[in-house]
Amino acid sequence: MSKLFRFIATEASKALPPTLFFMGVFHVAMLIRHLDEESYGITPARSASATIAALVFGKLYLLLGDRRFMNVFAGHPLMYSTIWKTLLYSLLGSFALLCEEMFPLLHHHLDFATAWKQYLSETLWPLFLANHLFIFLSVLAFTSASELIQAVGRERVRTLFFGAAESTRPARR
Repeated sequence: MSKLFRFIATEASKALPPTLFFMGVFHVAMLIRHLDEESYGITPARSASATIAALVFGKLYLLLGDRRFMNVFAGHPLMYSTIWKTLLYSLLGSFALLCEEMFPLLHHHLDFATAWKQYLSETLWPLFLANHLFIFLSVLAFTSASELIQAVGRERVRTLFFGAAESTRPARR
């Protein structure tokens, strides 16, 4: 039982940072999507939808992070792997947003072609682009930070970011 508990605790601690980050991201993205409505408050259904998307995305980030196709640029400058991972995760994030919008339409129409036509006709493209740009930039920020922490080390980044004792602090230029 203790091995199972340690495994669950380890997995939860790995999934927590991306999940919390993307929970904020998907809630802001949800607000962007609904700016065209008269009352753009956060309803429980919208909040639950954004939270579920963040949980799924956080778990996907954890599951895909160690896959070979995600690390094809190992040994290259961090820029390559950061851009590669940002593109892949942004596509997944955009797909998650699309699914979130399509599920109610599929439930209503019971036909993908009709639901897709309604989605295309009702989509406000400036909001769509703003939403996906926000997702892309958020994923870029998270991936950049993750890659840097992985390359430099968690303790070194913590020391650089939050400071350390005067004797170990690097000199500023």
